[in-house]
Amino acid sequence: MICLIQNVEDYNNDLRVILMAFYMGVKIITPENIEKKPELGADVAATLVAEFAEGQTKIWMKDGGLDVKSEGASEDKQQDWSAREVCGKPDIVIDQDYHDRKVFRNVLKRAMYRMLSERTGRVLPWGSLTGVRPVKIAMEAVERGCTDEEIQKLYQETYVASREKAEACVKIARREKAIIETIDERNEYCLYIGIPFCPTRCLYCSFTSYPIGVYKDKVDAYLDTMEKEMEYIAESYTEKKLASIYIGGGTPSSISAEQMDRLCSMIEKHFDLSQVREYTIEAGRPDSTTADKLQVMKAHDVGRISINPQTMNGETLKLIGRAHTPEQAEEAFMRAREAGFDNINMDLIVGLPGEDAEMVKRTLEKVKKLAPESLTVHTLAIKRAAHLKQEMDKYSFAGDVDEQLSLVGQAAEELGLAPYYLYRQKNMAGNLENVGYARHGLECLYNILIMEERTDIIGIGAGSSSKLIRREGDLDPVTGETVIGNRIDRVENCKSVDDKILTQQNPFAFCKNFGFVIFEPHYFKNTIHWMWLNTRN
Repeated sequence: MICLIQNVEDYNNDLRVILMAFYMGVKIITPENIEKKPELGADVAATLVAEFAEGQTKIWMKDGGLDVKSEGASEDKQQDWSAREVCGKPDIVIDQDYHDRKVFRNVLKRAMYRMLSERTGRVLPWGSLTGVRPVKIAMEAVERGCTDEEIQKLYQETYVASREKAEACVKIARREKAIIETIDERNEYCLYIGIPFCPTRCLYCSFTSYPIGVYKDKVDAYLDTMEKEMEYIAESYTEKKLASIYIGGGTPSSISAEQMDRLCSMIEKHFDLSQVREYTIEAGRPDSTTADKLQVMKAHDVGRISINPQTMNGETLKLIGRAHTPEQAEEAFMRAREAGFDNINMDLIVGLPGEDAEMVKRTLEKVKKLAPESLTVHTLAIKRAAHLKQEMDKYSFAGDVDEQLSLVGQAAEELGLAPYYLYRQKNMAGNLENVGYARHGLECLYNILIMEERTDIIGIGAGSSSKLIRREGDLDPVTGETVIGNRIDRVENCKSVDDKILTQQNPFAFCKNFGFVIFEPHYFKNTIHWMWLNTRN
């Protein structure tokens, strides 16, 4: 455990994320936690003290716990810590006003990075950059007309990022820009449909997922509820063109072929698909991707599917709770080819427990023989809601994740695939990233737009979320006032399948979790708009 002591909370998240980047999986606590549970004090391996003052900030980091006492809290709740006497000479001194957060947070994170890098002997490829969308920095610079060299310099000087990561962001940003320029951002939108059922729950999974064996009798009721959402969304978006449909999960192919046919028919019934640029279904788990389901998808003009083995090592598949073999993954892929699919993605994960570079190489050799049109590599993220988080001590993570990620990049290049989108998550192994590779012309539009946040993305189904783009000059749907600046309203749908089904019977029972979930849209439209916009984060 690391104890974090600070007199100002303004930079709490910045301090935490940079600590977590260097000390992955280590719990960060505060003196308040120790006050409630004094026994925690014995488990504190290090203490970070941050003292923010006018014109100067000082930071100390020492091994073990510190008895840092407070003289009491002032009216603005900033505590006067007696840190100098307890900790001695500070490790960091920043002679700069901390009140200008936009400027100071990067100064603070760079200083923290250098101090922690020296302390641990580790160099992080992304440096002090901790955001989940690092390509956005390059995209904004590209749109300002900056050169590649100028953008790379920005990453290296401002965030201490490696040249390799800086170059990758620039390349991806320019590729994304060429695609985004084909989009009418104000008048097109994307649709995400969540099918939160899976054959089994994977060890690392933190998504909304319910075992299909237990919930199979509730799928039709779930689809009933989803159709009401579709009715409302279709009515609300008649003036915009649907650009992309993405059906994810869970595992959409875990439902029956008949239910898949019903789902696709519902979409066709309620939405105008004449101008859809892309239609993706995550066929997902090889053990649920059957020939009849693939035929249904093809009959409904689904153009892109994803078959996700995550690894092609049988022992790892058993370990992480995947109820299929590498051979079944290959068979599912070939069935998709036989059904006529010529745009297939495969998902892989690096950093899985027990996997090393040689095991990743074996996976990649099998993937290269299949030759998918796109390849998405995820760096293992250990999320709080995953079983893996609660059982970390049972598994070993000996592999060099950076090396594994590089191996996937090399394999992608051999397949003629180039990176087209990149994002990061909290608690990722090696503080690295997820990368999507694709053949030119077969990039997933939905993946790009959800990262760059240029169009409305409407989420339907349990566990989904919507992103609504509010631009300068738009009218706020709630206040009726003109929007100043740009913003994104995020709306979380309810996560529970059972709650979702119950909205059919009582539309307001779970309004705290509602996104677009509605009942009788024609009668409740104005009320639902209010709930929708006031449940955003």
